[in-house]
Amino acid sequence: MTFKRFFQLFICYVLSIAAGYGGILLFSGAAFWIKVLIFTIIGYLVLCLPLTVLTLLKSKSK
Repeated sequence: MTFKRFFQLFICYVLSIAAGYGGILLFSGAAFWIKVLIFTIIGYLVLCLPLTVLTLLKSKSK
């Protein structure tokens, strides 16, 4: 894994945590498990979508 790819992964990871935390702040009155579910779904989407796009762009450039 190159440093550039590792750095991209790190940025996506930080953004997924920030977006997930922001998502659960919107549901401050919800139950704990609802917050966990929201955090997990938002974090997963924010982490996976950019990495998938980056992987597809990398495979097209070869």
